[in-house]
Amino acid sequence: MNRKLDWSALYLFTALLFGVVVRFVPAVSNGFPLNDGGMFYTMIRDLQANHYLLPQFTSYNFADIPFAYPPLGFYIAASFSSLLPVSDLQTLLWLPALVNTLSILAFYKLAGQILPSRMSAALAALVYALSSRAFVWQVMGGGITRAFGMLFLLLMLWQTVQLFREYTHKKLALTILFGACTVLSHPQTALHAALGGALIFLFYGRNKRGIISALIVGAGVALLTAPWWLTIFLRYGLDPFLSAGQTSQRTLEYYLALLTFSGLGDYLFIPTLLFALIGIWIIFKRREFFLVTWVLLAYLIDPRGGDGIALLALSMLAGMGLLKLSAWISRSNSDQPEGVMMKRASQILVFGVAFYFILTASISDFQLINTSLKPEDIKMIGWVNSNVKDGKTFLLSTGREFSMSDPMQEWFPALTKQHSATTLQGLEWTLSEKFFPWYEQLVAFQHCADVNCVSLWSKNNNVDYDYLLVTIPLKEDKSGFGKSLRSLALSTRSSNLYDLVYESENALVFELKK
Repeated sequence: MNRKLDWSALYLFTALLFGVVVRFVPAVSNGFPLNDGGMFYTMIRDLQANHYLLPQFTSYNFADIPFAYPPLGFYIAASFSSLLPVSDLQTLLWLPALVNTLSILAFYKLAGQILPSRMSAALAALVYALSSRAFVWQVMGGGITRAFGMLFLLLMLWQTVQLFREYTHKKLALTILFGACTVLSHPQTALHAALGGALIFLFYGRNKRGIISALIVGAGVALLTAPWWLTIFLRYGLDPFLSAGQTSQRTLEYYLALLTFSGLGDYLFIPTLLFALIGIWIIFKRREFFLVTWVLLAYLIDPRGGDGIALLALSMLAGMGLLKLSAWISRSNSDQPEGVMMKRASQILVFGVAFYFILTASISDFQLINTSLKPEDIKMIGWVNSNVKDGKTFLLSTGREFSMSDPMQEWFPALTKQHSATTLQGLEWTLSEKFFPWYEQLVAFQHCADVNCVSLWSKNNNVDYDYLLVTIPLKEDKSGFGKSLRSLALSTRSSNLYDLVYESENALVFELKK
């Protein structure tokens, strides 16, 4: 009865509890994989059809995309649906959220190695668990690779810090194992595993034992992953990876854009940045620069995916900053974090901050729920499967500029045996320097408001097609894209170049007369 409340455990429990909720609510509400994942769904089925041997190309969208993507997530997903009474679609719906939830614990273990106290690590876990940047892209259908990549990256970094601080054979073996799993899960986390491991070595392992351990880890990871990367190299050389590497912009304008607030999510992230600034002030006083260096290099080498990696360090800095702010508010000079947290003012601050993070995570959940195929979309796709011969080419006018965050563009070629000429997914592995010019052409197509624009676009880009699919926006959608879609639908209806072959409240399918 006289035991003191373990505040660190309480905040970690809060992080896990609400972290689970915000990660699973979109899946429960939707019933279909969130946003992307169509290409990965096809690759999983390709793997199963090829008896779990790596195919040379994926059948996705008839685009001759090399099957060069790190395959660990595909093997795990394929095994799940083969061994358990769940479909591949159910696996893509539930497994990313489960794996991403485990990442909260892995992050806490890593933070516990870097931060000075359990309390600051628990507060960092609270910040991380409820940050949209930690879960939005990982719980989507495409999270079947992203979520595994992040989980294994966190586990590898956790073991790496321990390895350089106090060597044991077990830590060496686990570092190699988790490093190999990271490389085999996702290209970006493989890149950041190398960066994070190098930084940890520079700050914690610059001694003879550390140098030997680093060399063994590098050799061990290369050896364990050799069956995959050697197969890919012999088949395609480095071309797919060099091509994919050109989809991350590294211009001065792009880097400057990272410093601006361009959306609701950026503004909601401001409190985390403020807490992190306090954390930066603390570590500068201590002359400890690891976390700041990690943030800067993550953005520098990977502008496209740096947000999710920088969040790891920013959450740790925010955990330190929140703890320090609690001490200031409580007017506590105590060096014991538990003493600070016993003050009522500190409790009110932390739970108020937690409520804010839960609220912002709920906003992200709402956006996720509305970024997925709906039953009406599935019905239309079913009609295409029943009434259109295989191998036809479609143009999909959906009113979304970025094809890779458009569930219709992503899933249509995965759920039909048709080719979508307006789907960008997968082409990062083949287009190289032509990727962004083609992306701009796809954006231009989505602005087409009449059949003349569609015909001119088709002619200028040498795209022959058989069908035009136009989605119908909601009545309350007064945006420019909403007006453009309605205008295109009316223009195509009245054109003698097309036959209307399918109509519903949310989509029209027109067949081009030959």
